[in-house]
Amino acid sequence: MLLLLVLGTPPGALALDTAAGAAQTDQAQRLEAHLRDYLQRSYPCAITRADVDEARITITGNLGKESGDLFLAEVPMFENVTELKQFPLLKPLRGDAAGRFSIVLDRQPLDPLLSRWAVVRKTGDGFELLSAAHYADVIQPKWDLPEEKPRNKKGLGALWPGRPLQDLEDLDISAVTVNITLNSFMRTAPASFSSSSSSSSSSSSPASPKGRTPFTYAGKTWYADDRAVEQLEQPLLEAARRHLIVSAIVLVNQAQGSPDREWGRLAAHPDAHPSGIYAMPNVSSETGLQAYAAALDFLARRYSRPDKQHGRIHHWIMHNEVDAGWEWTNAGDKSALLYLDLYHKSMRAAHLIARQYNPHAKVFISLTHHWAKTDNKHFYPAKQLLDLLLDFSRVEGDFDWAIAHHPYPEDLRNPRVWEDKGVDFTFDTPKITFKNLEVLDAWVKQPRTFYQGRHRRALHLTEQGLNSPDYSQKSLRDQAAGLAYAWQKINHLDSIELFHYHNWVDNRAEGGLRIGLRKFPDDKDDPLGRKPVWFVYQALGTDKEEAAAAFAKPVIGINIWREVLFQGNIR
Repeated sequence: MLLLLVLGTPPGALALDTAAGAAQTDQAQRLEAHLRDYLQRSYPCAITRADVDEARITITGNLGKESGDLFLAEVPMFENVTELKQFPLLKPLRGDAAGRFSIVLDRQPLDPLLSRWAVVRKTGDGFELLSAAHYADVIQPKWDLPEEKPRNKKGLGALWPGRPLQDLEDLDISAVTVNITLNSFMRTAPASFSSSSSSSSSSSSPASPKGRTPFTYAGKTWYADDRAVEQLEQPLLEAARRHLIVSAIVLVNQAQGSPDREWGRLAAHPDAHPSGIYAMPNVSSETGLQAYAAALDFLARRYSRPDKQHGRIHHWIMHNEVDAGWEWTNAGDKSALLYLDLYHKSMRAAHLIARQYNPHAKVFISLTHHWAKTDNKHFYPAKQLLDLLLDFSRVEGDFDWAIAHHPYPEDLRNPRVWEDKGVDFTFDTPKITFKNLEVLDAWVKQPRTFYQGRHRRALHLTEQGLNSPDYSQKSLRDQAAGLAYAWQKINHLDSIELFHYHNWVDNRAEGGLRIGLRKFPDDKDDPLGRKPVWFVYQALGTDKEEAAAAFAKPVIGINIWREVLFQGNIR
């Protein structure tokens, strides 16, 4: 207290801050209890399906044996369904003899695509929830695009201008990731106004001066910075020319790190702690969700065009390593359930918006190599988040989400991943690295994890590599051996569709790691030099693979490659 007084903090202000913090904690605990009950409860009524076409939403369900003043209620995504007492839209419900009903709603003037639908009953002080809230199941797309699949499992991470692009052909790359920070191009005002002093206007606003292109979403006009969009499109066009599958890694800067402070303030979650590199999008308010959804809609519409005029985004990796959310997708100090509630809404918004244009687009949850436990109090076990995501999918309508896993070695600096000690072959393993990838394969092959109980979810390894502690012969050999070892696992497991090697080029901003296929661009002896791991990657999946990887067997301590595969059951 003395220190606070010396620094000029009044005792009364401290008491107010303490009281506000306690009230916020109590509110979070109540919401958590209500949400947990919501996910576990059995309801007498059900929304069984919601279909969306260009003009209408058709909602069907069953009222069971319930009677009274029953209504179909709209539950906006940004609202907490367990706390809502009033609804923006109510439609009276009458079931047939079996309790079944079907109701058709117009999408205009305000599009309810990002809403859920529930059965409620009017009571003396509001409404009683009689069903779980249900999102749209099927969205009729604007374009009937063909499904595009990678021609092999070899990908590269973080395509952008300045990379040695000839590698894409030389390494026979089939897919890439592209980082997209929404703040880079989103603006709330035309170029003639200060971006920090003007909010978005109506669709009747005057045309934007050259430099920002106006577009309308949900009745509001937003602006895309032309120069930022042009920079974004360079890697997308390169990928389209080479027929590569593109997965966009969607990121949101902290509010204070946004070129347009107003858009950043709207789109970044208000609870995000400034220590986080990126923020969770603000899916907890109407204006925040609109700002975020406008950016997603701009990207999905522009990069799903049949002619690929601007390039193509096939899939959407939602943020980065969300189990380490405090660092990479910060939403403040939250329980796993409250954090996943926000993240699920972000995933669901991207899914619904992307499927309006591309019927095959998938959203991915991004996870570190930590699995069943973590020593950081601010992080969440990846397995716990996946189980919660399955709960939300079961209760609010399943959707075709997928997994973007990062199975780095246990020690990111040690490429000898076969020596990892802190892993095992059970579903409770602390980590999933290259050594025990069979655990992840077994997890996605459980019927309980299947989309709609029938389809195995897609699994991509979207960011991982092996380190060469230095450029000595031994370090470079161990790095290349680590990749040869990992590939035997990846190639053997049919659940793994893609492997994006990261990093393409050694990067001095990665804390001393040298995980690239090539050396540092400013290396004094061999700038951008191809490391032995580059040549191993080139040979993988070809008739030269066995010869190129043979050196790794004595390094690993095996005679035949089958020895690296786990042959037992995953417990």
